Amino acid sequence: MKPLIAGTRKSDLAMWQTHWAKQLLQEASSRQGNPVEVQLCPIVTRGDRDLSSRLVGKLEKGFFTQELEAALRNGDIDFAVHSLKDLPTHSPEDLCIAAVLPRAPACDWLIAHPSALDNRAPASQLPLLPQCRVGSSSVRREALLLHFGNHLQPLPLRGNVPTRLEKLSRGNYEAIVVAAAGLLRLKAELASFAVLELNPKRWPPAPGQGAVAIQCRSADTALRERLGLVGDVATQEAVALERAYLRELEGGCSTPFGCWYDGQQVHLGLQTGQCWRGAHLPPPPPPPGEWPVGQCRPPSTTECVEGPPLSPLFLLNPSNGVLL
Repeated sequence: MKPLIAGTRKSDLAMWQTHWAKQLLQEASSRQGNPVEVQLCPIVTRGDRDLSSRLVGKLEKGFFTQELEAALRNGDIDFAVHSLKDLPTHSPEDLCIAAVLPRAPACDWLIAHPSALDNRAPASQLPLLPQCRVGSSSVRREALLLHFGNHLQPLPLRGNVPTRLEKLSRGNYEAIVVAAAGLLRLKAELASFAVLELNPKRWPPAPGQGAVAIQCRSADTALRERLGLVGDVATQEAVALERAYLRELEGGCSTPFGCWYDGQQVHLGLQTGQCWRGAHLPPPPPPPGEWPVGQCRPPSTTECVEGPPLSPLFLLNPSNGVLL
């Protein structure tokens, strides 16, 4: 059997995720008595070339995925490995998500210079000194920074994980907000910084954050079956629900919105006007396929609450944990 070609972006994190997917696929295929070789094909996307400061409205247009999907359609690659949150919620009919890999922690981390910490800040606010410059890469994080830190200066932050940490080290920012998953997977060196884990019940991540998706052509039934061997059912169910809320909102990257399903409750956040609103809801009954339009309706203003009670906003210096 000829090798399978896996398409990936060229960033350190994308390459790590694709090597991981390759390893899982080869191990699962060998257990089935049907070994396979996988070769990587790095591809530069528009998101890698366009380093404009803001991503508003770009993710739903395939900003980081369009070139990979074109390579799938052209037959240049057999499957593509994506950070799931980069994929538009409306999948084209000729392509499908064949597997979602086990999820890393979905939360954001606040990485700060120790000198920027304010130990006297109230528990309801980020513990940073007034006027600290805080870099972030999405309208969701910017809205949350303004909500939990209206004394701070949110600034745009682009680049891959090492580049963002380098900008923080150079003093471009006093702190940055970054997805924990990328830091953990790349084993980022954070010893010189203060690290705060932002509670996803109050600081909800992007839908699907921390999950890795494998995409292939819908017509490749044999490959879809093989790729399905590495899917994680619990992760797939959680992110499907989170993305159903996003699809209903039709927010993509342009609406400040966060959603995290912890297996029991859906924790949502949405900016309405100039206010960030949170809600904590039981999930709707799972359907046989995708959640239908209208079933995962974002909460109204009257349903939004600030909480849950006694849930801390952050944890200082979280354990890095272990990722396979």
